Amino acid sequence: MSVLQLCRRSSRNFQLAARHTALVSIGSPSCQLASPHVSHLKAQQLNSALYHIHNDHRYYSSSSPKSFATKWLMRRVYAALALLGITGGALILIQSQVRSAADKLSWVENLYPSEIAGRMGRGFDSMSEWLKSSPQESSPAHSGGDVPNRTSRLSASSASPSRISESKDRLLTSEIKELQAKLQSIEKDNYKLRQDLAKASGVDPSKIRGGRKRSLIEMYTDILNLLTDFDAKSNRKDGKFINTLPQVVVVGDQSAGKTSVLEMVANARIFPRGGGEMMTRSPTMVTLSDGPEHVAIFHGSSKVYDLTKERDLCAIRTEIERQMRVSVQSGKTVSSQPISLTVYGPHLKRMVLVDLPGIISTVTTGMAVNTREDIIKMCRQYMQNPNAIIMCIQDGSVDAERSIVTDIVSQMDPEGSRTIFVLTKVDLAEKGGVKQDRMLSILDGQLFPMKALGYYAVVTGRGNSGEGIDEIHKYERDYFARSKLFQNGMLRESQLSTRNMVTAVTEEFWKMVRGSINDQALHFKTLRYNLEAEWRNRYPGGRTLDRDDLFELGKADILTEVASLQVLPPNKWEMILSEGLWDRMAPKVLDIFMAAAQGRSPGEFNTSADIQLHKWADSQELAKLCTEVGLETMFEQLHTKLEDGGEGGANRFHSLSQGLREEIERLGRTQHQWEGYNVDQLKYVQMSALDDKDVQTAEQWEAAVQFMSSSLKKQIRVAEEEMQRMEGPTSYYDRWIRWKGQNELEIKRQAVANELNNFLRAEPSHPNKLYADEVMTVQRVLKTNGYSVSEEDVQYVWERVYDLHFLREAEEVANKCQWGFNLRHHSTEYTCSEVEFFWRVEQVIKSSARTLRVQILDREVRQLEQQVKTTLDSIAGDEGRKREVIRGDAVDKAEQLKQVRMIQEKLDTFREALKTQQRD
Repeated sequence: MSVLQLCRRSSRNFQLAARHTALVSIGSPSCQLASPHVSHLKAQQLNSALYHIHNDHRYYSSSSPKSFATKWLMRRVYAALALLGITGGALILIQSQVRSAADKLSWVENLYPSEIAGRMGRGFDSMSEWLKSSPQESSPAHSGGDVPNRTSRLSASSASPSRISESKDRLLTSEIKELQAKLQSIEKDNYKLRQDLAKASGVDPSKIRGGRKRSLIEMYTDILNLLTDFDAKSNRKDGKFINTLPQVVVVGDQSAGKTSVLEMVANARIFPRGGGEMMTRSPTMVTLSDGPEHVAIFHGSSKVYDLTKERDLCAIRTEIERQMRVSVQSGKTVSSQPISLTVYGPHLKRMVLVDLPGIISTVTTGMAVNTREDIIKMCRQYMQNPNAIIMCIQDGSVDAERSIVTDIVSQMDPEGSRTIFVLTKVDLAEKGGVKQDRMLSILDGQLFPMKALGYYAVVTGRGNSGEGIDEIHKYERDYFARSKLFQNGMLRESQLSTRNMVTAVTEEFWKMVRGSINDQALHFKTLRYNLEAEWRNRYPGGRTLDRDDLFELGKADILTEVASLQVLPPNKWEMILSEGLWDRMAPKVLDIFMAAAQGRSPGEFNTSADIQLHKWADSQELAKLCTEVGLETMFEQLHTKLEDGGEGGANRFHSLSQGLREEIERLGRTQHQWEGYNVDQLKYVQMSALDDKDVQTAEQWEAAVQFMSSSLKKQIRVAEEEMQRMEGPTSYYDRWIRWKGQNELEIKRQAVANELNNFLRAEPSHPNKLYADEVMTVQRVLKTNGYSVSEEDVQYVWERVYDLHFLREAEEVANKCQWGFNLRHHSTEYTCSEVEFFWRVEQVIKSSARTLRVQILDREVRQLEQQVKTTLDSIAGDEGRKREVIRGDAVDKAEQLKQVRMIQEKLDTFREALKTQQRD
């Protein structure tokens, strides 16, 4: 062999040593990949290196020299080169570890080519790192595939491999865990930064999911939530629309482990527990989606719960329990109103699960009598969906004969084409002495009458509520690795563990979604066409404004009309207020006027009237009465404007928003309070007006007489109507045209009134009190006419007869004093103290109306506007109240049409995204 050939083969041996060294350097930190497929990639690199080494071995075997001497010589050369490579690599390793001796050992690297020395160094560095990071414990690995031979044991799949394979697996596992920890830490920091940025920019944090495109499961959940709202607003009880989309319906007997299974799937303890008490009181729709951070968000809420923190876990359990209890109606134990939330987390399977209340066998104290029937009806309603995947949960630690749910599932899905059977608590079953044959018959589908797509056995922990999800998963893996019950090879490994069960359920879920989404999209497309045709026929040319649109229009118009109260002319405000004030003040004023008129001289009249008027004003009774008039007037004007709608507003304020206007008026009248210092101001103004007692000009006198006359005429009409109601139908028109007659009591009262009028005609200035002898005279006269009346009857009739008589006499005084301004100083006959009295009352009314107008425009209207805004905002956030105040068939149809359009558009978008994913 020539020297050239020897050098060539030596070079090949250096390459061979380098490849052997690369086997170790593959797992070094310099090869770390932030990918879930890092194990697969490193395995490919190892296989590639082994392939080249195998080819090198075949090359040297085929091209080895035939002579014995040549073979002997080459063996020595190979041994020397190998020894040289190992020694050099060891020295390089020592150099990398002992930096202080770097100068002394640097000559070793100069003996090797730079590329080979670098590979050797990296390889031995990886070996040193592997030696330092010895794992404390390892979990048995389970493959997801089925074992074809039924007699093979479970432990065979987890048997110990060779030492090199163990080292490789340990190294890769350790590196993957470190990478995942670093990745999660970076993602959490990134998540917090995005939340802070969203809050600073005023964006809803729940709408931000890392700036990425929404996933398929998120789009699917949006459609489910829209369908849930659509069913609720359409008052449909059969769940016709929501139940046509695939969901994973989780059913089981009470305490069978449904909640624990769901928490293992969601990888978080998010459901409340009650220590034996039934906690699941309403359907809970949980959407699982993978994401960088492990968080949960309720539908319609912006609050984000960090599921890695115990405080947030406790908060989300409390919130779920609160929503369940709120949804339950009075007298019920369970509710059909669903709760919706989305859980994001690393490596979560994407699907939608609906957790239903556990089926009970007995109604206990404190439950509604029909609780069991309500739960079974609810479960049947969700399971009757032909596209629903039924996850049937069965407790393995109790007798199979006690199962209720399996019978119901077999009725709803007799072929088992969409049922997944899950046997829980198998560890307790083994400890309880359940026979292997019986367990095998359950998981083979031979014990229960129901059929299923797959049968799975899971372990949900040791029953400790404080146990973490990671601990439960580890306990499940360890149990199936060591369990004597399953190591006999009677069960396939693919039937064991939550991981395999979730994988199977997810595959069936998406298979069902892909198979039914086209029919669902076509169904809503047809529904939209029919609703649009119906709308065009019933409301041609009308805009399809839903409840939210009409509420916003009504809100804007109401606020506009409230603000327009300030632009009413001042003279109109004062005229309306004056009329309202006299209507409310008239009874009290006439009482004071009548009491003062009992005096025999003008001085006595003026003194009595002045005292009573000042007493009325000083007690703030008059001022409070005026504020009531001011409020009533303000709301009457608001009501008028809302009904009229202002310019062009009549079309907007139609019957659909009638309830909203009524609610605003009702709440405004009950909640609005007049400012206290305004009442004090009114009292001061009224006391000042009462001090002005003299009529200065003839025009003022004429105005006072006109006010007195018009006021008295109005009160006379009121008194005459009262007399007519007391006496009954007395006119010829009522008796002969309308065929109405008097009853016995009305006849008696008319007779008493006639007799009392005779007294007043004989003595027009009779005081307002009827004396006892006069009462006896009336009774005696009526008795001779065949009427027996009591003293109370006489006094009752006297009050009404005298009021009418007094008002008519006062009207005569007003007519007599019409020209008394110039004559009152020449004759006591024209003193006319009554006119001066009404003059003072009129001044009080005018000054009060003026003050009320200023207070309304300066303060009360602004306060009312702010109050109306608050009320409208409160209604806007309450869908129930909004439905009460915005009602009508047109708005129901418009809202239904708008929802159908939105659902159909989202279905089309989701279908296109699903097709794109399948093509990719």
